[in-house]
Amino acid sequence: MASLLQMEDELIGFMRQYASELQYKVNTMKTFQQEWMTRRELEPADPTPYVANPLISFPLMRRMYTDVPKLLDLAREEVTQGPLQNLIDFDLSRFSELELESAAFGMLRFQGVYGLDESEMANGKLFGKQYNSRMSAADCLALATHLENLEKGKLACKWFKVALDQYEDNLDPVNRLLQTGRSQIYEKLGLTLLAMHDLPASQAAFKESIGWASDGDNTDLAKHFIDNLAHKSVHVDNCRGKNLPPSKSSLRCRYFREGSPFLRLAALKLEQLNIEPFVGLFHDAILQAEQEDLLRLTESRLEHKKIESSRVEAKVDTNASDHVRRIHQRIEDITGFDLEGSEPLTVSNHGIGGQEAIHLDCGQPKFKGHFTKEYRSTSVLLYLNDVQMGGYASFPDLGFGFKPVRGSALVWHNTDNCGNCDIRGLQATCPVLLGNQWVARKWISGSGQWPRKLCRK
Repeated sequence: MASLLQMEDELIGFMRQYASELQYKVNTMKTFQQEWMTRRELEPADPTPYVANPLISFPLMRRMYTDVPKLLDLAREEVTQGPLQNLIDFDLSRFSELELESAAFGMLRFQGVYGLDESEMANGKLFGKQYNSRMSAADCLALATHLENLEKGKLACKWFKVALDQYEDNLDPVNRLLQTGRSQIYEKLGLTLLAMHDLPASQAAFKESIGWASDGDNTDLAKHFIDNLAHKSVHVDNCRGKNLPPSKSSLRCRYFREGSPFLRLAALKLEQLNIEPFVGLFHDAILQAEQEDLLRLTESRLEHKKIESSRVEAKVDTNASDHVRRIHQRIEDITGFDLEGSEPLTVSNHGIGGQEAIHLDCGQPKFKGHFTKEYRSTSVLLYLNDVQMGGYASFPDLGFGFKPVRGSALVWHNTDNCGNCDIRGLQATCPVLLGNQWVARKWISGSGQWPRKLCRK
């Protein structure tokens, strides 16, 4: 009997949950009904002049095209028979997206021609005359989205903000169903501001989106952009020379002799920029004759890899020349890696505006018993010329950037002490402002021979 009582308690809990879900559905339907009935009571007997007002006709078309299908989807949930069947079977084929777009075009056309203010329009005021009409947050959001699709971001942002002003808390259940809540409005505003390259305002909008989110709202996109915009903002400051490498007592310039026996005789000048993960700049690591040889070997084979990029590049085999073989040997000496079977050197040229976007060279592999080619645990950048303006090396997560010097070699680790890809290894090359930039890149796969701390789980 005690176990039956426990089962009954569980059943009561399930019933309460089910009843709560049904009540939410009923409340949402009632909110729709009350809001629509309130609007209908304001209509005159003759509908023709009434719908001639664009502040009436556009919201009407938007409701029929956008709101009603979602309302009917709600009605169809767990309903197979009863008095709602006529509502469920309502035919929506008479309404099309083209009609909604035409109405939106019309609204925006007369706003532009007559210089109307968005907020006054939304509150029923045309040419100084107040009408008994009001656009909802969903109406304003639809116009803003339409403008954003037309790449008219500045005007779209105004309508997004009007949508927030028009928001009514008592319609929260309806807006959740329509996906027109404050969270969704702020998310779309953030995307529009991002497309306009207004990074601080975009980040603020995404934070508002998360702050206004309800339990059922998906905030993955907003969280993703907040993380990326934080790095983007630091990267912009790095490119502008605002975040130079940190000056710490533990970071120093020294002669590097640890990589191989050869370096004990001919040490390289190392400027250590970061400890964990390791970031180091080796000065005078590439001789002028070696730089010129790399340019000579690739000048007739450079290709665009991306249409939208001003970067051209070409690969150089290890045995292409004696100079290239010596460069590979020097990279082995510096890093302690065996480069046999590694990817070839890639020589790249960044013209005006050319850049390398924020990226992580390491791709975490699925375990296959060995390190795959894509598991680039270490990256090496060889600088083959000096850039007149721009072209900074940037580490957004570490928070610094610097202007590289011809003949230097930048080396950094992409993995942590456990061998996992390390987000701190995010790297980028800032746009070239004046001149062009020649670099040679070497990706190294494997765990390496440099000493690492024990991995503590």
